[in-house]
Amino acid sequence: MGGERFISTEILTKESTPSILREIAQKREQKGTTEILVPYIDRIRQQAEKLGDRSTVVQLYQEKFLSVQHALMEERSKKLHANPLRVAKWFPVMAKTVVDMKKYEEKYHDQIDPVIGARVYRFLGRFADQKGQYSESEKLYKKGLSYFDSLTKPEERYHRLELTGFISHSQIKQGKKEGLDLATQTLKDFDTSPEGLWLKENDYYTWAVWKSGIEIRTAQHYCQKNDTQKLEIMRDWIVDAESILQTPDGDKEPFEIRLDELNNVKELIKSKPREQDMLDKY
Repeated sequence: MGGERFISTEILTKESTPSILREIAQKREQKGTTEILVPYIDRIRQQAEKLGDRSTVVQLYQEKFLSVQHALMEERSKKLHANPLRVAKWFPVMAKTVVDMKKYEEKYHDQIDPVIGARVYRFLGRFADQKGQYSESEKLYKKGLSYFDSLTKPEERYHRLELTGFISHSQIKQGKKEGLDLATQTLKDFDTSPEGLWLKENDYYTWAVWKSGIEIRTAQHYCQKNDTQKLEIMRDWIVDAESILQTPDGDKEPFEIRLDELNNVKELIKSKPREQDMLDKY
């Protein structure tokens, strides 16, 4: 990769797989890494295919999707300074990744860990969201949710929190009243349900990113709709999002991509009048 190795090893073995996947997950959360990380993921995925490690292949497709998604998020956060060439480069890669992942999962379904297989619907749903196909994304998320809802242990069920958050987003985008109700309940579940408490204790980073994502996406929607009444609730959600986007020891650096999103929404909300200000006019 030129100069220092981007990740500690490029040799995939049964023993090295967990550490490689962990390092990929860490690197994709750093801004500006997509251009280097995606070719690396492709090389590792080819090794996994040769080894016949079907579950790892699907996980690597998912990591590639996330890395590309972060490149698109980075450009959106730049607003007028966004690089349209970078968006034009990576959106087709995201589309191909989704198609390849779906085909692979269908071909080797019986050889793939059910949790990893069920999460394919999460990525199919996110791509439908990218295209504004919210009715389709709702259906896809619910297919994935049906698997996790069938489980009983918190360490197995916690993926349902991410999926219900995405379902609420799809419903809100379709103008369904139950969308905001579901988002509100899901945020409560992050704080009080057995799976939410387990995730917070065992993987604080994922807990904070997933929970804040619901708050940020929902607030952004109601800002765009100029829904003054809903924005009173959203202001509290944004305060909560900001409070959790740091590690327990106060480090915000791991959350820099999510914090960029948050800051954009904070600016948007500040530009909107408060409900009381509107009432005072009458």
